[in-house]
Amino acid sequence: MRYRLIMFGFSAMCEDLGEVSLRLRGIPMQRADLEGIDQCYLVDLQKKRQYKIALIKGEYQVMFDSYEDL
Repeated sequence: MRYRLIMFGFSAMCEDLGEVSLRLRGIPMQRADLEGIDQCYLVDLQKKRQYKIALIKGEYQVMFDSYEDL
């Protein structure tokens, strides 16, 4: 597994970005309003980087231009 997706306190291991995208589409947008989007991020286990996730135009998007080295 290459990625670890953390959304609202729940974690999922993902093989690739396609799987990350599928999982993000399955999460209701209302959770971001209720629980706060700051609890959402993606970890690249190979590069050891953590990327923020934002809610843009009604979709969760991984912010690849904004990362933190772990």
